[in-house]
Amino acid sequence: MIRVLIADDHNVFVEGIESLISGSAGIEVTERCYSAEAVMSRLALTEVDVILLDISFPRIEDGLSLCEYITRVYPGVQVIALTMHDDASLIKRVVRKGAKGYLLKNTTKSELLQAIETVCAGKTYFNDTITTILLHDSPKQRKPAAGLRPNLTPRESEVLNLISQGLTTQQMANQLFVSVKAVEFHRSSLLLKFDVPNTALLIKTAMELNYID
Repeated sequence: MIRVLIADDHNVFVEGIESLISGSAGIEVTERCYSAEAVMSRLALTEVDVILLDISFPRIEDGLSLCEYITRVYPGVQVIALTMHDDASLIKRVVRKGAKGYLLKNTTKSELLQAIETVCAGKTYFNDTITTILLHDSPKQRKPAAGLRPNLTPRESEVLNLISQGLTTQQMANQLFVSVKAVEFHRSSLLLKFDVPNTALLIKTAMELNYID
């Protein structure tokens, strides 16, 4: 029996993934964790074979750090990133942190089960969508400084402008009438699109490229 831990801070999503896996021969969800601390705590107490990890947990850097911790401290546990982000640079960073698979949250049941079985057997799993993203990636496309301006959504532009004004995440959420989680997601997307590690460099790069004054 393959023992699966689902790590995501959205209860509804965890329940949805568990319902997909429920009843599958040879695979069982044994743990559900809604924070990085809970994941580390449960791993110290119970045996798990595969972790389905939301990389935005709640921020991308937190998810990457957790992925690295799991694969370093528990090398027998296989990690599959299960996320909304389809950015090639993030996929590669996750793999460098030790993940053996990468799936988007719109994955199908059959694909999810296949990924779990594949990584549990010691292999890597990337479906056609992820493989295509990686094949079409290039350093020039990833680096705004190389001459390509990131294409921002209207919401990302709003969040970027509010970040530059020094608003907190809660203040941005209140002003935009969205959840804190939504703001964190857009902030993470901005860091990826501008290929910067923190907010300070995000603002600096955005100013250099004339996204903000």
